[in-house]
Amino acid sequence: MPTDLDACGRYALSCQTDEGGFCFYSDPTWSVEVPNAPDTCAAIGILALRTIPVPRVEQCTAWLRSLQDADGEYPMLIVGYSALRALRVLRSAPRLEPRPYLCGWLDRFAASALPTDIPEGWLTSAARCVELCLACELELTQEMRAGIATLLQRSRSETGGYGAPGPSLPDSARALTLANAVGLALDDEILAYARQCEHEPFGFNITPFATSSSLETQHAGLTIMLSCGERPRNPSVIRAYVASCQSSRGGFGRAPGAIPRLDDSLRALQILSSLDDPGP
Repeated sequence: MPTDLDACGRYALSCQTDEGGFCFYSDPTWSVEVPNAPDTCAAIGILALRTIPVPRVEQCTAWLRSLQDADGEYPMLIVGYSALRALRVLRSAPRLEPRPYLCGWLDRFAASALPTDIPEGWLTSAARCVELCLACELELTQEMRAGIATLLQRSRSETGGYGAPGPSLPDSARALTLANAVGLALDDEILAYARQCEHEPFGFNITPFATSSSLETQHAGLTIMLSCGERPRNPSVIRAYVASCQSSRGGFGRAPGAIPRLDDSLRALQILSSLDDPGP
């Protein structure tokens, strides 16, 4: 079954709310439309990939800017990350300078601030924080780099994968992205781990011993492969998996039969784009 990329663009457009932001369950017949930053960021990413202008872009921009508190803070890192990233795509600035907010988050990854045990989600938070800091030209201190190096070391397993509480392909991709962002080199075992996760019937599975996958897992496997200058063994299997995740609304669910979501729809387009790119 081929994918319908135009339908995915129409799905993203259908998710815009009256406030200008987006939410994956937007449907006028339900009378429940609450825009949120992650969905809005994903929708803007989809429209950018499909070269579709954002409707009511000024209203959308104003809504994104309204998410910042009067002191420049955001209620959660995922909100700040999504809002700031979306505004960058729209070539607009936040209401207030975000650097003090980002510095506060970055301090949490200094070597002296790390907990003994790595909580679940820290790799994701660290990767998001570092991405924003680099985009804002904030320089990481030596203690922060040491903290991130420690974070990565503690989250590495004997299999060569990364994650907390256990290794997985998505967490391993986050670890590699984080390491690349701060100039840290991971050993070749992360590629070997990804290769162990690459087997039938889906292309990439969440762990070497699992037979389950998702669009996040497929995206993670490709991220590691491309970062290491490699290509997947069987791109057609991955394409077929992505196609099986597309719904009648045009959007993509996390797995076959799942309800469509904007973040998974963006991942689907990114996966297909990576497969189309012949690489170096």
